[in-house]
Amino acid sequence: MLIPLIIGKNSNGENQRIDLSNTPLLMISYCEEEQLKNIFSQLQYLSYPFKQNDYCISSKRKFDEWKLNIHNIFTFYKDEPEEGNVKTRVKLLKLLNDEISKRERILKKKKIPDFKRYYSLNTWQIEKFAFQFFIIDDVWDLIISKPKSLGLSLMRVILYGPEVGIHTIFTSSLSYRNLLQQIVNINPVITKDLQKKYGIPEPKRINNLGSELIFTAENLVFYKQAGSMDMDRMYFVK
Repeated sequence: MLIPLIIGKNSNGENQRIDLSNTPLLMISYCEEEQLKNIFSQLQYLSYPFKQNDYCISSKRKFDEWKLNIHNIFTFYKDEPEEGNVKTRVKLLKLLNDEISKRERILKKKKIPDFKRYYSLNTWQIEKFAFQFFIIDDVWDLIISKPKSLGLSLMRVILYGPEVGIHTIFTSSLSYRNLLQQIVNINPVITKDLQKKYGIPEPKRINNLGSELIFTAENLVFYKQAGSMDMDRMYFVK
C-alpha cells in the first residue's frame, strides 16, 4: 500500500487498512470526535514523509484542536456558516482548483497521464508533486453555503482532483445518500460535468463516486467501496 490508513480491526485484533492512493473520495459518516481525531492523526503521520501540504476546512469550534499538528503540513480554513462567513471557503476551493489546473498543465506537458506514474518519477522531476488531501468537517455546512458556486467548485475538486493526486475526505453526522442530488439541485450545471466524466446516465448518488466508512453505536465500522450498496465489510473500531 502506498498510503495505508487504518480503519479498524478484524476479529483477530489485526489492523485493517485501505490505500488512500486508490481512494479518490472517502466519506466518513456517523463518526464520533475521537474516531475523527484518530483518522486526522494518521493523515499527519502519512503526509509528513512526503513533505506535502494538505487542506482542512473546519468550524471555529474545532479549529484550534485541528491545527495542533507537529509538522505544520496542513493549510486550515475556518468555516462558520451560521455567521455567514464564506470568504475562507471561497479562498480554499479556489486554491484547490488552481492547484488542480497547475498539475494538469504540467502532466500534459510531460505527457504523463497517470499521476502515480508521475509520483514514482518524482526524484527526476523538477516540479515534484505528492498526494494531497482535502478534508472537510462537516460537508453539509459547505453544501448549503452561499454562494451556490461553492458546490460547483467542490464537485470539480471531487471529479478532477484524483487525476492529479488530490483526493477528498469529508465527514458528516448524516447519511450521504442524497448528497449528490443536493449539490445538483443547487447547481444544475454539475450534471454536465458528471456526464462528461461518467457518460449518460450520470451517477445519481454520491456513493457511486467514492468509498464510505460508516461507524455504528455498537463500536463497529462498515466499509463500502465506490458503487456498492452493501455493507459487506465489517470491522471493529480501532
